[in-house]
Amino acid sequence: MNNDLLSRLAELDAAPRTEPSAAEIDREERLLRTVLSDTGRPVRSAGAAFRRPLVRRFAFTAIGGALAAGAAVVAVAVAGGGLLGNGSGPLSSAELATWTSTPHRLNTADGKGSGAEKRCLDLTKGTSGTGTPARISNADIRGSVASMIVTRGGDAAWCLTGSDGSGAMMAVSPVVELPADQIDLDTLGAWGSGSGQVNYALGSVGSDVREITVRDHGQTVQAMVQEGRWTAWWPKGDPDGMITGTLTLTLKDGSTRTVDGDALMSTATR
Repeated sequence: MNNDLLSRLAELDAAPRTEPSAAEIDREERLLRTVLSDTGRPVRSAGAAFRRPLVRRFAFTAIGGALAAGAAVVAVAVAGGGLLGNGSGPLSSAELATWTSTPHRLNTADGKGSGAEKRCLDLTKGTSGTGTPARISNADIRGSVASMIVTRGGDAAWCLTGSDGSGAMMAVSPVVELPADQIDLDTLGAWGSGSGQVNYALGSVGSDVREITVRDHGQTVQAMVQEGRWTAWWPKGDPDGMITGTLTLTLKDGSTRTVDGDALMSTATR
């Protein structure tokens, strides 16, 4: 085997080029502990295995929705297959470039909103609860990208969709009843890489929580809070899908409290 071929093969080696730092090792260990501690109840669906979401990072490996996801079988579907490939994600870089830190409520009665709603209904129609009426909550739009929770029966899915028809969805847990001033974390992670990376975090909120501001990797993200649930997504966050910053909760009385991202991930209720 000649040196030129060896050099070309070395470029394909997935191993890190340099030794990981102490911070990187700690982050990897926390991610592994979170994955191994997941005890979610699997839910059956036609043609797919669903389980409670967990902290995860997705690496898209092929056009058409094939993906590798660490050590978990997860409820994820991807639309816009032509956008998937090496170094990309469920949304194009053009769609992500329109992202805004503050969400605007999506009006599903107008053309843009009804189109996004239809795409999410189509994308989530294979989940459990098919045959029961779909209910939409947490519907927002950031630039040209909409997101929403679609609930059928007792099963819910979070959907993210671009104006070009691209997007992704995954099953999420039901809303959890919490103390009035607290939130929890259902799932967080990252899709894609490079200019196509999307970070996300979702969970339940207590009845007194009015607003949630996520600060991570230089981004300030206003979450959508509705019907006992909070949802947030942003481009180019932590590559491992973690929240490395803080979350600020604004309560109905105007007071605020700050939750550390690491603490929220380690306890699952704050």
